Amino acid sequence: MPRISNYLRFCLLILPILLLFIFYELISNKTNINIEPRDNYSYCLLDVHQALESLSIPWFITFGSALMYWRSKNFISTDMDIGIFYKDLKEKSINEKKFISIMTNKFHFKYHYHYGRIDHGQEWRFSCPITHIPIDIFVYYSLDELNKTSDYWAATYNGLCNKMIYKKCRWKFKKFHLITFKMFKKKFYIVPVEFIEERYGKNYTTPHKYGYFESLQLLPNLIQEYNINTTSSKPK
Repeated sequence: MPRISNYLRFCLLILPILLLFIFYELISNKTNINIEPRDNYSYCLLDVHQALESLSIPWFITFGSALMYWRSKNFISTDMDIGIFYKDLKEKSINEKKFISIMTNKFHFKYHYHYGRIDHGQEWRFSCPITHIPIDIFVYYSLDELNKTSDYWAATYNGLCNKMIYKKCRWKFKKFHLITFKMFKKKFYIVPVEFIEERYGKNYTTPHKYGYFESLQLLPNLIQEYNINTTSSKPK
């Protein structure tokens, strides 16, 4: 009888520990489902994270990709928009040739084309090595390099932009501070919702159907700098 009593006492002691262990394993497995990428876009985003983190410079999710996040807390889209500050590239002595080499040779992204110069309106187009999702990387500049509180600008190209004095559309943004969030056990940076409102309007949560060239005449923060030597340059 004493042996049975001791055995039961032992079981009662072990049972809560066993149940706690089982509960922990169930929660852990459930969490792992949420932290593992399950779509091509997420895999591509992790590839971008690995490549740009190796440069030891801040980078962030911007434009349409950021719009998707603030609208619906996901990034599911047909392409990806990434931003980098020029001052950080300059401080690290990263020129265009070096940047493209790192992305293509070390991390196996496919390089497609670029616009602008690294010191004025740079934009690169890559695609992810496995998922082949297109990635547009925009460089952001200070409107006044000598003023630390200066607003930013970034460039896009073609269409109406060819009628501008720099042959590019320059988009002005109030100085912003990046927002951080964690996903897949990694830290990401994204433009704040104020950036999205400035770019797409207060009603950004409502999807609108228009293409890139149409957006050039709709989006509100375009710097109006038409080339006066271009006849009929400004749309009426």
